[in-house]
Amino acid sequence: MSPTTPKIIFGTAGIALLTPEYQKEMFSLLEKYDVKYLDTAYIYQNSEQTLNAIGVTSKYTIHTKAPGFSRGSLKKQSVLDGMEKSLKDLGVSSVEIYYLHAPDPDTPIEETLSAIQELYTAGKFKKFGLSNFLPSDVQKIYDIQKAANSVVPTVFQGNYNAVSRHIESDLFPVLRKLNIAFYAYSPIAGGFLVKDAASLRAGQAEGRFSKDIPVGSMYNTLYAKDSLISALEEWGKIAEDAGISKAALAYRWVTFSSAIKAENGDGVIIGASKPAQLEESLKAIRDGPLDAAIAARVDAIWAAVKDEAPRDNWHSFGALQK
Repeated sequence: MSPTTPKIIFGTAGIALLTPEYQKEMFSLLEKYDVKYLDTAYIYQNSEQTLNAIGVTSKYTIHTKAPGFSRGSLKKQSVLDGMEKSLKDLGVSSVEIYYLHAPDPDTPIEETLSAIQELYTAGKFKKFGLSNFLPSDVQKIYDIQKAANSVVPTVFQGNYNAVSRHIESDLFPVLRKLNIAFYAYSPIAGGFLVKDAASLRAGQAEGRFSKDIPVGSMYNTLYAKDSLISALEEWGKIAEDAGISKAALAYRWVTFSSAIKAENGDGVIIGASKPAQLEESLKAIRDGPLDAAIAARVDAIWAAVKDEAPRDNWHSFGALQK
């Protein structure tokens, strides 16, 4: 990728669900397109173990996350034990980035941070990351760590795409002030931006929006709302006028036309369930920025959806389930 392109990170949440043939093809594509980073997490079912089993953890820079999305997940012992399990499952002695995956309202953040500092001092990770935290939480965590001369967060992973942009006005200013890089997850809104409006309205969408799978509840709660579904029709017209796929439109917008900037160390996390999808995404990013008029039409969609648009997977879903 070009030096002016943000970091491209391969998201491996579903890697264990793929056939060995698909896994092999995926990693061949990552090598072809010079992708060097893998994103995983303690709670991604068998992801860490699978990456180790297929022999790729020594060839890529690994980012993983502490236990999360459950009460007590950020207690000190949980974080310490979580890291040890992740390292064992990955078959590595350390990772580049270790994230707090989401807030834990049951645990004082100071307790969590004591575990983070212990792991950092032991050389278990190089960079401290946050994900799904509010701007005020980011500032608080930074201030606590700075005052204690402890490791400060330098990466934030957040939900960001053309129909989820709340963080531009409140989170990004904090990140820029504190020199924290931003990595976008869900750049195609969990697949929402490639869906058909009619199937969503009928409750018959497939993939992550299928009501027959556990994550279907989350993605439908986040995105299957009237204004967002209506915006899909305009989204399809924009892609058609640009002569590209709806997925390509999403990836090129978030990579080159959004608040993400390569010079700030920012990145985009891409995922796929099929090799063809992955190659389409990587090709789209290689094609570079959108035409200015097309990017402006994408920007105009936000005004129509912002009142119903989700913030992130924690505050717009996870926290509501507790």
